[in-house]
Amino acid sequence: MTRLSRRSLTLGLLSGAALVATGASLRLGRSERALVIGAGPAGALAAATLARQTPGASVVLLERDPTRLGRDTAATAFERPAAGLSLAALSAAGVSVKIDEVTGVDWRAGRAALFSGRSLAFDRLILAPGTAPRAEDIAGLDAVARHDWPAAWGSEREARRLEAQLAALPARGHVVLRLPAEISAPQVALSRALTLARKVAQTEGARLTVLDESGDSALAGAFAMAAGLQGLNRNVHWIGADQGAKVLAVDSRRGRIETAAGRITADVVNFIAPQEAGRLAQAAGLTDASGWCPTDAESRSTRIEGAVILGDARKGAIRSFESARASAQALTA
Repeated sequence: MTRLSRRSLTLGLLSGAALVATGASLRLGRSERALVIGAGPAGALAAATLARQTPGASVVLLERDPTRLGRDTAATAFERPAAGLSLAALSAAGVSVKIDEVTGVDWRAGRAALFSGRSLAFDRLILAPGTAPRAEDIAGLDAVARHDWPAAWGSEREARRLEAQLAALPARGHVVLRLPAEISAPQVALSRALTLARKVAQTEGARLTVLDESGDSALAGAFAMAAGLQGLNRNVHWIGADQGAKVLAVDSRRGRIETAAGRITADVVNFIAPQEAGRLAQAAGLTDASGWCPTDAESRSTRIEGAVILGDARKGAIRSFESARASAQALTA
């Protein structure tokens, strides 16, 4: 059983290309076994649709984070939607859901090794790797800082921590939202800024500063319009890239952020990191220098023949719940 390294999984994808449909559309034979990795909106929908299309086929949906399943809306104001299909709905469709993580793939034998020590047999392996935060070279931005200043960008635990911090915001407190130079989901970023503005409006004398490194004037304009209509534009300062929003160093213990425009001190910081394709996609050699998976118009990888990528990990994809589901619908059409 090979370990899941960039080399082993890349070679596996090349030698196992026949196991994946050569076109974007995938249909199973009645006795085939499909293993779908990743239970985000794309993976969950693909698994359910494949199972419904071929009742005799075996479809297993593998996910390491159980919080991504079982609800179709965010549990808190700072969470993104989960799979959009409950455990009951997946089960009713004929999908077997397993909470585990792939550690190795034996393509010749058609088996995936799991973190639990078990293994799963498959005839088709479908990847919906999702996204992960990208490391940044910012002084002071270590594991402690990331804990103190939760991104809450798809993490339930971080979302609840951010909620608790905002609930304890003192009168005349200062909240800072940091948006990176590369914003993978502008609509989510806009929603986050508006949500924080509402929280600030509920606290006497509190204020919000948005450090927007993206340089996207459309995002700042959309916020200004929406905040104005909702009466949320008071005590909000939006600092764009051309105004010195770039973060140079941080000190989470003292609540300090050093920017190109000077030092900012905050009580609560929602520090959003740039995103890239999930770790599995990187290990498989499916990503390019951008950190995303380049694909053609039908979601087929342009780096490894025969590989099909679903959901947000695709380079140039609109990273939204609807777009992720659309990629699964196109695969199973």
